[in-house]
Amino acid sequence: MADKKQSNLKSIILQLGVVLLIVAGYFTLDFNKIYQSLKGEVKYITQNEQCDLHQTSCTVKIQDGTEFTLSVEPKTIPLMKPLKFTIKSNNKNLENLTLSIYATNMFMGEFNLPIKNLGNGNYEAIGTLPTCPVGNMQWNADIKIEKATENIGARFQFKTDI
Repeated sequence: MADKKQSNLKSIILQLGVVLLIVAGYFTLDFNKIYQSLKGEVKYITQNEQCDLHQTSCTVKIQDGTEFTLSVEPKTIPLMKPLKFTIKSNNKNLENLTLSIYATNMFMGEFNLPIKNLGNGNYEAIGTLPTCPVGNMQWNADIKIEKATENIGARFQFKTDI
């Protein structure tokens, strides 16, 4: 009889342990992070090195045939002043589109700018870049499309002075 009680107690403790592990896992696991890791890294296509956003718009055609043309106003790309990032695409109604801007030669933070769909393949984002006393900052502006099985995107590169 004592062995049966001891066996039942062990079984109850084991069941409670499993339930606690499941509950703890539910609250501590980031399922979105796991899902994103299954899709892998973003596969970016980078603009032609000859294209200079200070002079003109630049176009990138990504893996699925979507084209992005990025223009920045004002063309001087000043720091600590509002910038307008205009995006034109042959894809008229993109969803899950993000614009992320970050410096590549020094950590200045990552700026995820909300993109507004203006319709007919026209998109816009407004943001401000921070200043740095070092100067000659090199930046990436990444446009990413999240798909069910992968993330793809266009990478635009530019420089700023002090």
